[in-house]
Amino acid sequence: MSAQISSDPLASISPLITGEVAIANGSETTLHAAHVSPRRWLYAGLLLLASVVNYIDRQTLSVLAVTMQHDLHLTDVDYGHVVQAFLLAYMVMYTLSGRLVDRFGARWTQGVFLLVWSVADACTGLAHGFFSLTTSRFALGAAEPGNYTASLRASGDWFNERERSIAVGIYSMGGTLGAAIAVPIAAGLATAFGWRSAFFVTGAIGAVLAAVWMLLYRDPEVQRGRTPSVPWSTVLHQPHIAVLLITRTMTDSVWYFFLFWSVKYMQDAHGLTLKTVGTTLWVLYVAADIGSLLGGFFSGKLVPRLGTLRARFAIMLPVSACMFALCTVPHLHSIAVAIAVLSVLALCHMAWMTNATVMTLDLFPRSMATTVQGMVGSASAVGGLITAAVIGSSIQTHGYAPVFYGLCMLHPLAALLLWWRIGSRAVAGGRG
Repeated sequence: MSAQISSDPLASISPLITGEVAIANGSETTLHAAHVSPRRWLYAGLLLLASVVNYIDRQTLSVLAVTMQHDLHLTDVDYGHVVQAFLLAYMVMYTLSGRLVDRFGARWTQGVFLLVWSVADACTGLAHGFFSLTTSRFALGAAEPGNYTASLRASGDWFNERERSIAVGIYSMGGTLGAAIAVPIAAGLATAFGWRSAFFVTGAIGAVLAAVWMLLYRDPEVQRGRTPSVPWSTVLHQPHIAVLLITRTMTDSVWYFFLFWSVKYMQDAHGLTLKTVGTTLWVLYVAADIGSLLGGFFSGKLVPRLGTLRARFAIMLPVSACMFALCTVPHLHSIAVAIAVLSVLALCHMAWMTNATVMTLDLFPRSMATTVQGMVGSASAVGGLITAAVIGSSIQTHGYAPVFYGLCMLHPLAALLLWWRIGSRAVAGGRG
């Protein structure tokens, strides 16, 4: 069954293709029933855990980057190429994973992706040089984006428009919580048993969680019919896709710096040891956790009064302005102050990203929202792919200061672009 998709995303929030919401009969569960089921909070908890593991597996490399560089004889440019390999696979598979999740639902796709990336993470512990390390991180990058397309689909399936920003905030918080946990876990295991043990242990944890997910999670019954995917031509003609792709390419480049380079920056610029990293830099990612949760919570609270889109912008505009403070970081000589500023900015970015992510569910039909989010994730990875090469080269030749000067402008510019193309029209039209 098909229907015309509106060219005006402000005409209705979360439009539906005819037939997406079925009448309950027999054992079927309608989306309305799913939105009031207490099981939705159990599933939110599973999504949180999956994101925690996702970021532990991703972040372990950045925590141990300096140690591994010395052991495997890698330069800063080599490390940048390893990051690029991860992001290249991430970029391609984000779009493909979104399509797969739209086709098969969240249960099987999340379970398979979780298992594959856990095995790839464990294989990183077997690396003995640039090629083997790059190969294992490429495989990790191919599987990890499936977590976020599946999580977005599950959030749309089990939560209504007022609660979905909270659900997205919860699993987004899981990512940064995983990054925080990865710091002491990776540093502790590497110090006690060698750096390879960190990858073996974290990979095993992910494999166990994959089994738990398959045992506990269920898609709403109404979507098990494997309905045909919305044609690409229809998806690509939806309004405002271009602006979402461009702005996420810009702002997620900043987050990739936090993930792959911030620990290395503190070691290079402030002389932190691996032990000190394990006891201090987790604060940065805990702050990011808080930003994910508070960004989703306050946005959801504002929806009844402002409408969905205006509620998102009420959070995104002020936090984007704060990101300009990145330009001060290379001039901070106190370790504590540098960590504090980076932590506040990580909080601001995650408040931004939570609302930018849930905006996909606000603007696009449920039947294509995950596909759109996959495209957005690929655009995000493009930004990371480009900046990984630029950052590695800049650090090796000019130091970190030009990197911070460039990154500090991306959120404010992205906010202005989004407001011009989407936000101002929502306000002018009197709609959320």
